[in-house]
Amino acid sequence: MRLILIILSLCIAVFNLNASEPNLTFAQIVENFDEYKDKEITVNLRLRSLDSDFHNIMFYDSRNRNISFDYSDSRPMKRLVKANPLLHDGLMYKVRFIPRDVDERSNIRADLLGYEPLFFESLLP
Repeated sequence: MRLILIILSLCIAVFNLNASEPNLTFAQIVENFDEYKDKEITVNLRLRSLDSDFHNIMFYDSRNRNISFDYSDSRPMKRLVKANPLLHDGLMYKVRFIPRDVDERSNIRADLLGYEPLFFESLLP
């Protein structure tokens, strides 16, 4: 019984560290920024654009608000973008990132951890 309680409490702790809220908007993140700061967030976003020359990828949320990631310093992200030829504007992605700061215009600065097309989830049982 103790083992079950320990495993259950560990699962809850891990779940709380990785906030997976697919319908979360950027306005909600800005409003409650202290809750999300420096924690991994997973949100469903649409791809706005990909600029492989300047190593910039931009997504937008359900309220058409943008977030842009610069991956010029990240070798793993460069490999991920290069290895994924299925990137299409407007396609829905599950995006993982860590919010770091909000500027005076309520723009979120964040580190991109990864992304994957949501249609892969519908293919898996």
